[in-house]
Order: sequence, then structure tokens, then C-alpha cells
Amino acid sequence: METKKNIRKELLKKRNTLTEEQREKYSKLIQETLFLLPEYAASKIILIYISYQSEVSTTEIISHALKEGKKVFCPKVLDAGIMEFYELTSLEDVICGYKNIPEPNTTTAFCPETENSKFIMLMPLVGFDIRKNRLGYGGGFYDRYISKFSQLKKIALAFECQKYENILPFEKTDRKPDHIITERGLY
Repeated sequence: METKKNIRKELLKKRNTLTEEQREKYSKLIQETLFLLPEYAASKIILIYISYQSEVSTTEIISHALKEGKKVFCPKVLDAGIMEFYELTSLEDVICGYKNIPEPNTTTAFCPETENSKFIMLMPLVGFDIRKNRLGYGGGFYDRYISKFSQLKKIALAFECQKYENILPFEKTDRKPDHIITERGLY
């Protein structure tokens, strides 16, 4: 059986072979599917990653959400294994953070206890399988964060080439997304 580390390496290699034009085209198709989801339309708050390297682009999603009057919160790594979400009011207000990953340059943290609005999370991944098992980057940041919110709607964004043909190794601490959107549609 392949290890998560080997699978991660293989799937990142596949994703990195996509051209910039392909990533742009596929990201647009993914965005169009997302914008049609009732969960997205109903949400007042979006927890979303700021795309990095060859990930599905989130720039247009963030812009769209802000134009729609939604509050946008993006992750910041605060300490070893600890990630929290901070408000992003403009794509110009981004700095390089942990491992040079873009993050908001703000101090307004997301506090679900004070928010009565519906919110969803849009998350990155390295790989997924037909059962919607998610393979992340290996730090466990999203799994730990998600474990605090049982009712949180989680939507992962991925390219079809990130689909693993077998069943991914799965641990009890791993958290599955409710949906995965690729350029081919919704899982």
C-alpha cells in the first residue's frame, strides 16, 4: 500500500504539470460550479484559502464574495499546527506568511461564537478519492480546525488530475469535505 507521502508527491507532480492556461480555465469552471451551489449563495461568511502555486485559483472567488457583501476570512498559521482565520477586505491586503503562503495582513479574527450568519469553508487539497477522502499537505491544519465545528459546510476545490484512482489511506483524525468541486463538476 502506498504511503500518504508518496501519494502526495505523485499528485502534486500531476497538478504541477498543468499549464497556467489550463489552471486558469479549470479554475473558472470550478468557480462557476461553486457560484451555483445553494450553500455558497446562502452564506454570509466564507472561510477560504488564498491560492498558492499550482492550487485552484481563489482570486476571483474572493473578489466575487467581497462584491456580494460577504465577509471573507483566510487562514493564518499562528504556531506549530495552529491555524486561525482572519478577515480579508481586499486582495491588496495580503502578505507572505508561513512557508511563504499568502495570508491576510489583518488582526480581525473569525469568531464563530459571535457570528449568527451562515458560513462555509472552501479548502485546498492535494488529492481526493471517490469517497471524498481528502489528502492535504500533511500538516493537519485543516483537520484540527474543522474538528471544532461539526456543522461547518466544507467544500474542497481541486483539479480532476488530483483524483486518486484507489481509496486514499484514511485516519480517524482526517476530516472529509461535504463536496469536492473540479472542472468536471461536483463530487
